[in-house]
Amino acid sequence: MRITFPLIVTAIIFCAWSISRADPPESVNLRRTVTVDVVKKVQAAVVNISTTKTVARRDSPFRDDPFWQQFDIGRARREPVSSLGSGFIIHSSGYVLTNHHVVDRARQITVEFSDGRKLEAELISSDADADLAVLKIESDGPLPTIELGDSSDLMIGEPVIAVGNPLGFSHSVSTGIVSAIHRDLKDADGAVMLSDLVQTDAAINPGNSGGPLLNAYGQVIGINTAIRGDAQNIGFAIQVNKLRDLIPDLMNPAQVNGVEIPLRLAERRRIDPPARVTAEVVVVRQGGERVIVSIEGRRISGIVDAYATLLAVPESHRSIKIQFQHGQEIEVAIKPLPLPDGVARAKELLGVVVQPMTPMLAQKYGIVAEEGVLVLEIDNDSIAARAGIKPGDVIVQLGRYRVQSMADFSVLLNQLPEKGRVRIGIVRADRVGVGTLEF
Repeated sequence: MRITFPLIVTAIIFCAWSISRADPPESVNLRRTVTVDVVKKVQAAVVNISTTKTVARRDSPFRDDPFWQQFDIGRARREPVSSLGSGFIIHSSGYVLTNHHVVDRARQITVEFSDGRKLEAELISSDADADLAVLKIESDGPLPTIELGDSSDLMIGEPVIAVGNPLGFSHSVSTGIVSAIHRDLKDADGAVMLSDLVQTDAAINPGNSGGPLLNAYGQVIGINTAIRGDAQNIGFAIQVNKLRDLIPDLMNPAQVNGVEIPLRLAERRRIDPPARVTAEVVVVRQGGERVIVSIEGRRISGIVDAYATLLAVPESHRSIKIQFQHGQEIEVAIKPLPLPDGVARAKELLGVVVQPMTPMLAQKYGIVAEEGVLVLEIDNDSIAARAGIKPGDVIVQLGRYRVQSMADFSVLLNQLPEKGRVRIGIVRADRVGVGTLEF
C-alpha cells in the first residue's frame, strides 16, 4: 500500500488557497473600517473656524528686501487678513473648543459645519499659556457634540484620527498612531512654550489647529495644536485632561458673565477599559468633597455640562439649587460682581461707563483701534462730556501716557490731579482726536 501524503498536503493547500480567494459574506463590509465609523460619529460636531484680523503693514520704498524689513521704514497701514483653524463642539448649548492662537486678536469669528451652515461665534474665554479658547454660538436647537475621553492611559502605538480644516480643505481626515507622550515644545531660546503634549504621526497641517485628535472609539484624547515644520508627520496635541481640568477657569461665570457663584467644582474620572470614562462633578470645600447630582434640576453629566448650566442661570436669579448624592440639597446665593476699580473710578471721576477694548468690539462698532478703553455711556455735563467725549470713543491716551488696557487706565486715573487740565486722546471710528479734561 502506497503512502499518499503529498497528495493530501496538496489538496489541503489547494483548499486553503480556495478559501482565501473566496469572496467575504455579503454581511461583511470590508470598506467600513474603524476610521469610517469614527468619522461618521463625530463629523457633525467638528467645525471649521475662520477669523478676520487686522494687522499693521508698512509701505516700504524698499519693497520686500529682507534687510530693510527689520526696520520700521515706510508709512504704516492696517489691513484685514483671514486665517483658518478647526474646533469641535463640547456642549449641545453651543460651546466650541479651539486653540487660543486660532482666534487671538480676531475681529470676527465664523464657525462652519460639515453641512455648510455658518454661524457667527463669540469669544467666551481664552488661555494663551494653555493655547485653549472657548467660543459660543447660538442655534435654534441642541447641537451635536463629541465625547471627551481621558488621556491618562494613552498607549504609544495606539491608533488615532485627526479631523480638521488643513489648508482650507474642509473636514479632512488623517490617521496615524500615538508616537510619543509627555513631549514639550520649546522656543529658540529653550523656554518651554507648551508641555506634556501628545506626539502623533497623523498628518496635521496649518488649519488643523484646534481640531480633535480622536481614539478608536471616537473620543477626544487631544486638541491638535502644532507641527514640526522641518519634519514629516510630526504633530502635537494638547492632552484632553488639561482641557477638562481648565474648564472651571475657561467657563467661570465670574469672568464670563460677571456673576459670582461661590462654588469651585472639579471633575473626578474613572476609566473602565478599554475606553469607558465615568465622570463625577464634585464641590470642593474645606473638609472634603461632595458629589453633585443636579444643578437647578438639571442632571449633570460632567464638568463641561456643570459649567454650561451655571452660565445659563439668568442674571435675575438670586440663588441656585444644588442637589447632592443621597438626596441632600442646598441653595447657593449668587450676586453680580462689583465693578472693577478702573470702571468704578472712571464713573466717579469722569462720568463715563467704560470697558476694555477688544478686536471683536472694534469690529462690532466699526472702530480702527483694538486697544484702549471703550466708552459705553456718558453722564450729561460730566468732565468727559465737557471735553467732547462721546459713547463709542476709545480712550487711548491719558496725560502723556498711552492707554492700552484697563490696567493702564486704572493706574492713570489714580494719578489725575484734583485741579488742572489733562490731555485725553481718543479714537472715533477711523479718526484720532484730542481733548482736554478740566478738573
